[in-house]
Amino acid sequence: MNTNAQLTFQSNSITDTVTLGESIGALLRRGDTVLLAGDLGAGKTHLSKGIVAGTGSTNLVTSPTFVFINEYRTATQLTIFHVDLYRIESAAELDSIGLADATAGSGICLIEWAERDPSLQEIPHLHIELIHHKQTSRVIRLTSYGVRATEIIHILQQHPPLIITQGDRA
Repeated sequence: MNTNAQLTFQSNSITDTVTLGESIGALLRRGDTVLLAGDLGAGKTHLSKGIVAGTGSTNLVTSPTFVFINEYRTATQLTIFHVDLYRIESAAELDSIGLADATAGSGICLIEWAERDPSLQEIPHLHIELIHHKQTSRVIRLTSYGVRATEIIHILQQHPPLIITQGDRA
């Protein structure tokens, strides 16, 4: 199986973004890592809310911008680590927030502003980029880096929760 697939969706509202997140979250399992990229206001936290809900967690999801890492739990005690690296300015800060523990595979890890730590690109992950298209719409591009992420993209392609604007390149 090719481990670099790509799928692009059109989101026309916050509801669409949350819906896509729910579909992704329902497919995630322990050890999965999702890296989220996009400008401020692109919808990373809304997508994260959907992902966490899709895992079955009923926890309130908030942006961890100032605390760096929020933890949510599902009814089956699966932990979702929601990380925001926006305010990180050095490698020493990365070490101090517990990022290594969050990405160790004991739960699901969602990382906003992952580009602040280039080493994250080296681990298998699902990369999701949210791009402003119009004021209320976004282009959401999923790219897989690893077998698990490719599986997730193939399932989403077979059962798309939103309109697909570009197919899988696998």
